[in-house]
Amino acid sequence: MKIPKFENETDEANWLYEHREELAEAFMNQHRQHQKERSSRLEAVLDEALQTKGLEIAPEELDGSGLVVTLRTRLKAN
Repeated sequence: MKIPKFENETDEANWLYEHREELAEAFMNQHRQHQKERSSRLEAVLDEALQTKGLEIAPEELDGSGLVVTLRTRLKAN
């Protein structure tokens, strides 16, 4: 989304108000994209760490707090 240059704060405020829904949608799209990228990086780091320790985690075990419990249990066993 291209944001124009404004002559004054009133013009800027009016433009922002008129485009508030588009701006909100653009912000949410950026947020979702960031979350996907962050999740992908975390999965890559986790996968590398698990391979280093010789551990395998099933996809269904990659679930929030369940993952933490699984990792603690497997790491204690090794």
